[in-house]
Amino acid sequence: MVIEEAVGNITDFFSALPPQLVDNVSSLVTILKVTGIAFIIYIAYMIFSGIMNYKKTRRIKKIEKKVNSIDKKLDKLLKKKK
Repeated sequence: MVIEEAVGNITDFFSALPPQLVDNVSSLVTILKVTGIAFIIYIAYMIFSGIMNYKKTRRIKKIEKKVNSIDKKLDKLLKKKK
């Protein structure tokens, strides 16, 4: 019941406004909707980008460990050769 009264009050409020003001408000609402959608897309992009960066960082760390291991083995071989 409270929701129905609130919707009724809002409808009465907008019907009492001049048409020019209602057009301005509706265009503002449209701009806010577009901004909200763009913000949601940006957040989704940032989450996706963060996940991809995390995977890339993990892969680079694995490669770094392998390179260090190979470097140690090469050092041992070079010491034996001298």
